[in-house]
Amino acid sequence: MAHARAHTVEALREWQIDDDIVEALRLVVSELVTNAVVHTASRTIEITVSVTATEAIVTVTDQGLFGTPGAGEARPEDDHGRGLALVEALATRWASTPLADGHQVEAAVALPGQTAGAL
Repeated sequence: MAHARAHTVEALREWQIDDDIVEALRLVVSELVTNAVVHTASRTIEITVSVTATEAIVTVTDQGLFGTPGAGEARPEDDHGRGLALVEALATRWASTPLADGHQVEAAVALPGQTAGAL
């Protein structure tokens, strides 16, 4: 998990993305990678970080074959179950796409008043 967060932060800072957006995507990556580790039997989890002129995007691809993830509603006494709700709250948009051999979850945060760094 730490490597995934560090990779995300390093890439976004290299592109001079605002600290608030970096922090939001650091949390998003943490939640998505945690879900891939906990809920799939993936031997490999791939993380991609990219930036366009309008948004910063993280993509997490796993080998999970256990259905499409969705944001649920955790009860106050539950220890788990808030990860995708957090992703939903932090991201401008997010989507899960089933693949032939897993899932790809993409989350993006808008870059208001900002242009992308050198890619």
